[in-house]
Amino acid sequence: MWKDYWFAGATRSYWVLSTTLMLAYVLAMLLDVHLDSGASTLFRVLAALLPAVLIIGFVLLEFRRVRNTDELRQRMELEAGMLTLAVAVPVLTALGLLDDAGLLEVPLLISVPVLMGIYLTAQAWAHRRYR
Repeated sequence: MWKDYWFAGATRSYWVLSTTLMLAYVLAMLLDVHLDSGASTLFRVLAALLPAVLIIGFVLLEFRRVRNTDELRQRMELEAGMLTLAVAVPVLTALGLLDDAGLLEVPLLISVPVLMGIYLTAQAWAHRRYR
């Protein structure tokens, strides 16, 4: 089943927590994007930082999921993470430099979807490598 292939070590509590975190992330992003400038500075700072806190929660949840798997799966996840780092850092740096030079307007929020796309591709590569 696809859940066992992509999410080895995922338990029922993992799915409940990850769904809750992702829904909270979407709501926090909507709040942050639609927050008017009339709100207090403290509230705007908290609304701006809340998505980052939720992403940290999701990363910790992923660490726990990977730790509950066997050594081969942990190696596959490590290789996927390292490949993601090796590809994402130059890509995001290049996008940032193109934006800084005024050649391409790239919003900072694009970095998370780019990173996740690279990570999913790296996971698929790691899975095929150890089939």
